[in-house]
Order: sequence, then C-alpha cells, then structure tokens
Amino acid sequence: MALCLLIGCGALLWILLFAGRKQETVLEFAMFNGSNWDVAIQDSYPVIDDAIRKFEEEHPGVRVRYVSGIPKGDYPEWLSERMLMGKTPDVMMVLDSEFSRLVELGMLEDLDPWMEMDQDFDPEAYYETALMSGHIMGGQYALPMETVPYLMFVNKTLLNQENIPIPEEDYTFADLYDICRKVTKDTDGDGIPDQFGIYKYSWLDAAWANGAVMFSDDGRTCNFTSTQLLYAIRFVKSLDALNQNQRVTQETFDSGKVAFMPLSFAEYRTYKSYPYKIKKYTSFQWDCISMPKGPYGDNVSLVDSLNVGISSRSRHKELAWEFLKLLTSDEEIQMKIFEYTPAASVLRSVTESQEAEAIIRETLDGTEKMIDGAFISKVIDNGRIKPKFASYQEAVQLADGEILKLFDEDTDLDNAMRLIQRKVQNFIDK
Repeated sequence: MALCLLIGCGALLWILLFAGRKQETVLEFAMFNGSNWDVAIQDSYPVIDDAIRKFEEEHPGVRVRYVSGIPKGDYPEWLSERMLMGKTPDVMMVLDSEFSRLVELGMLEDLDPWMEMDQDFDPEAYYETALMSGHIMGGQYALPMETVPYLMFVNKTLLNQENIPIPEEDYTFADLYDICRKVTKDTDGDGIPDQFGIYKYSWLDAAWANGAVMFSDDGRTCNFTSTQLLYAIRFVKSLDALNQNQRVTQETFDSGKVAFMPLSFAEYRTYKSYPYKIKKYTSFQWDCISMPKGPYGDNVSLVDSLNVGISSRSRHKELAWEFLKLLTSDEEIQMKIFEYTPAASVLRSVTESQEAEAIIRETLDGTEKMIDGAFISKVIDNGRIKPKFASYQEAVQLADGEILKLFDEDTDLDNAMRLIQRKVQNFIDK
C-alpha cells in the first residue's frame, strides 16, 4: 500500500512537472553577431539580453531563445535553412539584401493590422525615414531597431592649414568643389599632387543630394537620363579630374592628406571612441557635417536601418508582436541600443535626449566638437532610403560599373547614359 502510494505520488510529481513544462511558451528570435554597419563593437548581445530579460519579466511563462555566434555573412543561409526545416524563428532581424525576397515568399507577417489595432503603438514616435525602411510592396513588413545616417567626414587640421573654414551645414556642390580645388596640390615639390580634396564620394552620393530618382518604387522601370542624375555625375567627374590621374586611397586619407570623405554615423561613433580612435585617426583632428546639396536637391544622404520582422508562420504572433514592439519602440531598450551599439535610436525622443548626448560626450576629449541629437535628427529626417525591390543591388552594381568607365573616357555623357539606361532596363526586365 505504501509502495503504491509512493509510486502514485511520484507519478503525480512527474505529471505536474510535465504540465509545467507544457505551459512554458518559447519564442524564437533570429539575430546575427556583430554590427550591421561593419564596424567593430565590443559585444552585440547585452542589448538583446536586457530586452529578453525585461520581456520575460513582463510575460511570465514565456522564454525567448536565440542562437548566438552567427556572423552577418552567414546569417541569410542560416535563416534559409531554418525555414526549409520548418523551424522559422518567430521574430527575426531582416537584412536589406533579403527583405524583398522574404516578403515575396510570404515569410514575413504584414504588420499593418497589428499596428492599427494596437492602441499602445505610436508610429509617429519613430523617425519616418527609419519606419519607411520597413515598408515594401505597399505594406509594413518590418520595424526598424537601429538607424544610421551617412555624413561627410572633414579633416579640420588640413582645412586649418589651408586657412579654409569648415563649410556651413547648407553648403553646396559648388562650395565643395571650390574647397577641393584649393586643397589639391603638390606639397613636396615633385610636380605630382599628393594632397587631395575628397575620397570615396560617389555618383550615388551626389545623386541622392541632387534629387535624382533612378528607379520606380516597384523596381520595374529605371531612369538614368534625368537632368538631376546627369548633373550629379558631371559633378563627381569634375571632382575626380582635380586629382590629375593620381589614385587617392584609404591610406592617403588615413595619413591626413585628404580633406573630405563620406562615412556612416556608425563609423563616426566607432572612430571617435577608444580604442579605435587610437588605431585610426590620431594624426589630425576631424569632425562631420552633412552632405553637400546639388542645385536640384538638398543636403541629403542615405539613411540605413536594421529592421526586425515577424514570421508569417509563427504560432505565437501576439507575443512576437509584443517582443518586436519592445525591441523597436521601448525607450529603455532603445537607449541601451544607443549606448551599446554605434547606431542611432529609431526613436526621436531617445536620439535627441540629453542622456544620448552624454553617451556621445563620454567618448570625446574636451577639445572636440560634438554632433548633437538635433543635427543627427535633421540628417535622418532629410535622408533617403534605398529602394527595396529584389534586383536593386545588382541593378545598381551594373550601372556603377558602366558609369565608372565614363570617368576615364572623354565621351558624350548624354548618349552614354542612354546606353546605360537601356542596359539596366534590360537587366530589370529579365
């Protein structure tokens, strides 16, 4: 009798334990290790771990699980394998290169219904540019978690040596050209220029800032013959001609011999802070300003965002939505993103806060001017986002290869761009 009672109690205990396990809900989160912006960071997990801890405290019986150590380069293949195995994560980071493919395959949940029925969700809390980065094919399929605008790096030491003031925020193509013309020179007397105006400034940078629109929203048509684009290409070609066939490299820039270079906000924060500042730009003082504006545009630059979406196959969509909201719209978590990553927060209230400015100030020495939240916000607000259609990257690479050839040729640009227009359109139509 006692033995039966003991067996019965043991069985009851196992039943209770098993029932307890069955009640626990596991939410799978897919992420990659490191920075989305290809800069070094100390650790990419503290923010996610803090978000998970907060979420699990607010949702008893729910556990969020992720696989660590997946490099960004391996992430698309890893995610595809999970999908083929029928183990698609409930919530996932979405790379730009994979976004349209995932939507076309029906793998991402349309978030518009969730946004509309959730009275606690405020889309106006996000920067509109960042929010639109998750909008594709007429719907919102992801929300931004981090955002990074592009800026113009200025070698203050070089400009001071040449008695040239740093350009104002609303400077133009003509202003930039004038400065580059003045600083490009032979400094060692061998008859060959060894000091230059600009490095890595592309026709795409100029196109954004001159109001050029190269593709329709759906990606079915392209326009490489517009007045805005032709002007931008001519401008960049004129800058390149100042170098007198001398090749400007990253090493040239790093040695302090170049006045300007575009870079991302993530690079700004990384190379302004210890220890990367010591390893990179210590021979000269530098700062950042907005990009120059063309006659048909504004001081506009590209804005990139890291997006997060929900699997359309998730069995826990309500919980997935709550976790997605926490990652992207919770001010506490977004402040941690600003602190632990080199990106800006997607929330205006965080990026423009005194706490965020204090985080940036901690990385600077007392002689350096700080980029404040108002300036960052202005650049993000004015920014442009890349088209999201599937073949965009390949189409731009095709155009880039053809346009770069024109820099070494004395050819009629209008005719050349009509040929490029035809090549890119043929590629899109395939």
